[in-house]
Amino acid sequence: MNELIVNADGTVTCVGDAGSVSGILAKRVKAATIPATHDVDGVELTPEIVPDADTLAQEVDAETLKTHAWRLPRVREDRLLQLRIMRNAKLDKMDDEIKDNLIERPGANRTVANSAVEKQTLRDLPDVMGPALDAMTNTDDMDAYLPSELI
Repeated sequence: MNELIVNADGTVTCVGDAGSVSGILAKRVKAATIPATHDVDGVELTPEIVPDADTLAQEVDAETLKTHAWRLPRVREDRLLQLRIMRNAKLDKMDDEIKDNLIERPGANRTVANSAVEKQTLRDLPDVMGPALDAMTNTDDMDAYLPSELI
């Protein structure tokens, strides 16, 4: 079975055959340790600072990962980016339809005038999506979230 580690930045490491969770955590602690400093006589000026492994990464199961406090902000940020890309594509498509209709079919349904409200709604969408995602406490809910304006 693949063990999961959630990192402090919200990313996930799947251990699998890469080693053991304890071995990976030990390597991370060693890499993050700030060595002691000494003067020319070898007298310690500042002690070694060894971080607590739990501040760097934590082993989790798949269910806990969905609600882990370190994971939620990362998934929220990623989902918001995906939704913005979808929104931008929809705005670009509307602009193309308007341009095509103005050139090829004057008086067609998609015009600048009748698209203004819809385009403004799409432009305002990040102000709605951010708080909606903030209110979610599960990554499954964030992944499933899709405002009706983007359907």
